[in-house]
Amino acid sequence: MKPAFFIVALSLVIANCLSARSETINFTTREISLGLSLEKAINSQRMREGKSALQPLTVDLNKAQLIYSEHILSGLLKSDDCDHDYKVFRALQQLVETSPKSIAVAIPTSEVIGCPSSSRGWSPELMVRLWMQSPQHNQILFEEAGRSNIGCQVMQRRGQTAALCTLWVPNT
Repeated sequence: MKPAFFIVALSLVIANCLSARSETINFTTREISLGLSLEKAINSQRMREGKSALQPLTVDLNKAQLIYSEHILSGLLKSDDCDHDYKVFRALQQLVETSPKSIAVAIPTSEVIGCPSSSRGWSPELMVRLWMQSPQHNQILFEEAGRSNIGCQVMQRRGQTAALCTLWVPNT
């Protein structure tokens, strides 16, 4: 599977799981920057705790992460809810798992979501502190072993901010 085909296939799988919504990836430069800052804040905390830093995703896996994140975050922000259907996450996992190793160097295994909240005062550091206060989120981000990569994305709409990070393990 060539990288371009991988991205098209992922888009089709996610669109099918989401009742064939035809949305485009629509992140601002600021949102992309906030996602990268969130990854950095998580890694800073991991290092303070004596854990290794998680690596950024490869270009192809990052594209898949962006497609996935756009669908999840836009849905969360439209509904002002903090729940979503995990069949899209499972579709992402299955597509990556069946891709050639040259693309699928890591497999998504878990995720954390920052529920929609006011954009005023939101920051990557605040999000990390809130996740650290949640035993489940803290375990996923800082305690589970074997994680190698992370991909985070932030979306801001109508004065609300939501975040999503997927954690990945090596595809051995």
